Amino acid sequence: MNITVLELSQDKIRVTLAKQGHTFMNGLVIELLKDPRVDVANYLMEFQHSDPILMVTTVDGADPVETIMNACKRFSGKCETLIEELHTVQK
Repeated sequence: MNITVLELSQDKIRVTLAKQGHTFMNGLVIELLKDPRVDVANYLMEFQHSDPILMVTTVDGADPVETIMNACKRFSGKCETLIEELHTVQK
């Protein structure tokens, strides 16, 4: 995944996430908003096939890059759990 940082400060980040769609972006935003240190998390897709722009602002001195990384880890952990459960169904 290609990531381009558009803006980065102590409490805000704006990045483009190349070739990601609404499914991934919605899941990521939902996971970000579960973090009490995240003030705002949203994304914008200007056109149907454009790369989304993710914007995250934080409070209490939380690093916005770290909040995204943590949300991605939680998100991928849920996928790993689902995969494990599906393996038990297959047997």
